Amino acid sequence: MYTYRTGNQTIDYKIEVVPNRTDITVQICDKEGVKVIIPRGLNENNVRSIIARKATWILKQLNGSQPAEEKPAAPKKEAVKKETAKKEAPKAAASTAKTGSFEEGDKFPYLGRQYRLNIVRGDVPKAEMTFRAKFIATVPESWNEQQTNEGIGQLLTEWYQGRAGEKFQEALKSVKKAADNAPESVKWDELGEEYATTQDNTIVLNWRLLTAPLATIEYVIASQFTNADELFEDAAERKQWLSDNTLNAF
Repeated sequence: MYTYRTGNQTIDYKIEVVPNRTDITVQICDKEGVKVIIPRGLNENNVRSIIARKATWILKQLNGSQPAEEKPAAPKKEAVKKETAKKEAPKAAASTAKTGSFEEGDKFPYLGRQYRLNIVRGDVPKAEMTFRAKFIATVPESWNEQQTNEGIGQLLTEWYQGRAGEKFQEALKSVKKAADNAPESVKWDELGEEYATTQDNTIVLNWRLLTAPLATIEYVIASQFTNADELFEDAAERKQWLSDNTLNAF
């Protein structure tokens, strides 16, 4: 059993790992309480990010203040309530989760796809992160668990931030083909809950947007200076990712 705290309330939840599953489902069961069904490869920190985003809905269901769809859950045929509401505003959810642990095989999103983490311990003076169809974290074999978790978290952050400028400019280049009034450049920063903002007439993107597909990043850029829904014929598909995901990469 895991616990997530929000304000003065707590949410106790169980995690069920289902092989070959591709999505994440949060269920409120009559007997089991809150259950999160996830694909293999996600870690606890990934789940806590989902719980953080859905905390308000979960608490309403637990308190019985909001009706929800019910359906039997195999094999015990319990009544379950499943969230169907989607976010509409292009704003990321905040999470109060602390830095989690990292394990071999954990998956992390990059440009809309999931890539596994490979942890290598060796006789090296310092840790480093490389990427070859997967994240490869090489850490000193003398590191303990806390040092390893903190080190990998820092390596991942630096890796994403190191590619933010290049990939965001690549997305902007595509936006320019569709919009004559697109800006010449964009920047990135730590923006907390926001996907993007405009500072001194410059579009600034949250570096965590690198977890989203390029098409979604293009939508976010365009939304900062024009009506992105009218600019892109597939706008609904582009922004759907924003409703279904958080920006918490790890």
